[in-house]
Amino acid sequence: MDFQTYFPIWKQLTPLQQNRILGSLASKKVARGTVLHNGSADCTGLLLVRSGQLRAYILSDKGREITIYRLFDRDICLFSASCMMRSIQFDIVIEAEKDTDLWIIPPEVYKSIMKESAPLANYTNELMAARFSDVMWLIEQIIWQSLDKRVAGFLLEEAAIEDAHTLRITVSMKKDVP
Repeated sequence: MDFQTYFPIWKQLTPLQQNRILGSLASKKVARGTVLHNGSADCTGLLLVRSGQLRAYILSDKGREITIYRLFDRDICLFSASCMMRSIQFDIVIEAEKDTDLWIIPPEVYKSIMKESAPLANYTNELMAARFSDVMWLIEQIIWQSLDKRVAGFLLEEAAIEDAHTLRITVSMKKDVP
């Protein structure tokens, strides 16, 4: 499938806007473990997953990670273009959890079209609200759920993602440095 069938509001853009996106669009294949975006200093662009799986997470000063959300086929990552959103005050890392094919829309192109397209601006706001909802759900889990329930939920979610009854998960034991 081509980009036009993956981008949800493609038909709501003008032909000029569509041509600007197509003219600037980059296609990329990345291997599992590839870091696509690393913090606020990195402005990769908007990522649209064609196939594969990405993980968005934050990293503590001591090297601890917490997954904020995952991206699957047809998902779009706005936080990889955090430079176009001045109010973002945290660093997020985007990493390929599986070999992934994706498209990258340059942030300046997306932002300029968003200024002139109400459908794109509304779509972007909906994406931001969905990601905010994901983060709020995560905070609720951390605050209100016991560790055993969170671990059970994690294992069930991983089994569903992998469509498997057996999981192969490796835990890295990093020593905290004072």
